[in-house]
Amino acid sequence: MNPPAITIPNDFSDPRFRWVVEYWQSKRRNDRLPGRGDVDPLDFPNLLGSIALIDVDQSGVEIDYRIRLWGTRITEIFGRDHTGRRLEEVAAPGTFEELRKRFDTCVTERRPVFAFRAITLASPEKVATRRLLLPLAGDGSTVDLLFALVLAKR
Repeated sequence: MNPPAITIPNDFSDPRFRWVVEYWQSKRRNDRLPGRGDVDPLDFPNLLGSIALIDVDQSGVEIDYRIRLWGTRITEIFGRDHTGRRLEEVAAPGTFEELRKRFDTCVTERRPVFAFRAITLASPEKVATRRLLLPLAGDGSTVDLLFALVLAKR
């Protein structure tokens, strides 16, 4: 049985989103999710700076998220490298619950999640970001890592 097709929202017309979703889908086997070992960075060298990897710890009452990798282009957008930090440490004031909900949806429903958000930089400039979260599972079932593509639209 093949997994259902993923509908990509119109706001995510950038072909890089479609490519990453198709790549992720190609690594799935039936209803099993791909794991980190299935994703080869050499397959997408032009996207590496826009990729984040977020560790997922489901051992507690609430799911905990820690950023394992924060791409250089994402650092340029946000103005700092968040590698090694927890989600609640990097969330802008008033956004943590919304972010947690999106991350939790990706983990519990084991499906891609798209998000569009305007952020204010250190300067008065605002940047619209489009974010794609994809679940990865080393055992094919329990999500232990999120694969994210973050792109700015100025």
